[in-house]
Amino acid sequence: MSDQTRDVVNELLKRLGQGDIPAVVELFADDAHWEIPGDPEIVPWVGRRQVDAIPEFFRTMGGLTDRELFEIERVVVDGSNAVLIGRARVVVRSTGKVIDTPFAVDIVVNAEGRISRYYMFEDSWGVALALRP
Repeated sequence: MSDQTRDVVNELLKRLGQGDIPAVVELFADDAHWEIPGDPEIVPWVGRRQVDAIPEFFRTMGGLTDRELFEIERVVVDGSNAVLIGRARVVVRSTGKVIDTPFAVDIVVNAEGRISRYYMFEDSWGVALALRP
């Protein structure tokens, strides 16, 4: 299962890098769990989403921020589980503040080779502060 998980994660990263969001969504199981903890009333792109709402995440975040860096430093795969460790830096357009945060993404790939869990950990406090005027 580790090879399949690694292949799916590599394909996810490739499609993200290309900005091909419809192709990204195709990698997810229909009942996948997507979550980025935080308060969506402060940070509109965080929270839980159904698969059909994943493109909204990218539209919302892309409409409110300018990306300076999205870097994957390490990928750890163990069976059907993968963890991505990285750093992201974006500028919030409305405030001019910089979000510079390490992150980890917990991914589970099911037996059909589709992502069934995507759970991102980041500095949610720092992210929220950057959106406040």
